[in-house]
Amino acid sequence: MQTRYYELKEVRRSGMRTKNAAETDGRGLEANRNNHKLSNSNRVITSLAAGALAGAIAKTVIAPLDRAKINFQTSKTPFSHRKAVRFLVKSYLNEGLTSLWRGNSASLARVVPYAAIQFSAHEQWKRMLGVDVAGHQSVAEYRRAIAGSLAGVTAVSLTYPLDMARARMAVTQKDM
Repeated sequence: MQTRYYELKEVRRSGMRTKNAAETDGRGLEANRNNHKLSNSNRVITSLAAGALAGAIAKTVIAPLDRAKINFQTSKTPFSHRKAVRFLVKSYLNEGLTSLWRGNSASLARVVPYAAIQFSAHEQWKRMLGVDVAGHQSVAEYRRAIAGSLAGVTAVSLTYPLDMARARMAVTQKDM
């Protein structure tokens, strides 16, 4: 039975020999640590998938509020919480529950690639800038900020044109 890396690390650090350490497959700590490392291409794929999923869930949950926001941005009606709730209720009563998510597919077409690219780019920029390498804390924080900025620039540069399509779809009336 193979134990987890963190269990072995704790056992090795304390110098104790326990049942957990004895249950490894005999290859030791280095072999077990290498089993948990991903190649760079697998790390990119994993980051892309994680970012895409997180972005899709977050955007779908807030889609009705986003639709109300866009409605106020494109009309001359001043925003108020009461009017936003009224807009959502009116949309639901007149056009059904799914009307609250109108424009969400276009939003997802923009957000999913953006979140995937941003998350993956952040990990890659951190790796290229040596953020996770042991060193001075102030240098790591500075590099982490640069990595985040570059990840945002990377993602926005590749996905910005989809934002206009999302906004237009959110405010158009459904043709029957």
